[in-house]
Amino acid sequence: MKRSETTPFTVQEASGADATAILAMADVHREELGALMQHRAWLIRQIDLGEVFVAKTAEDKLVGFISFHHNPLPEHEDTTINYLCTASDYRRQGIGKLLMEAVATHARLCGKRTITLRCPSHLGANHFYKSIGYTLEGGETDQEGGHLNVWTLFL
Repeated sequence: MKRSETTPFTVQEASGADATAILAMADVHREELGALMQHRAWLIRQIDLGEVFVAKTAEDKLVGFISFHHNPLPEHEDTTINYLCTASDYRRQGIGKLLMEAVATHARLCGKRTITLRCPSHLGANHFYKSIGYTLEGGETDQEGGHLNVWTLFL
């Protein structure tokens, strides 16, 4: 468990007990995140793999989460961010940055050299990714025909 010295939030590995709160937050933000709400089994598996971190207040209220995947093949030195979400009432307080930094630290410890994520081009989160050092590598089309920006952080 890591408490930030500049914000009153703790970032820690998620547990199965966090799944309901994560899914509830994902449901509130389904326009940004997509269908995570429908994939409880996937989320539980990601939690069991240690690939979900949560941000909580001192009162143990979940205010953000991030899910990611370290490519397990030795020749692949990348980590992928699947979802990043901060509760609306807690945005612009450094939670997203804390969660992204926690994944970057974990990726470095696992020998990864890059972190990649995809974000719908119309979302304001793209400005956030640029502000924390990610590089826009290009774009692609998602399954529904929407445009995704592809961002990479070189560790």
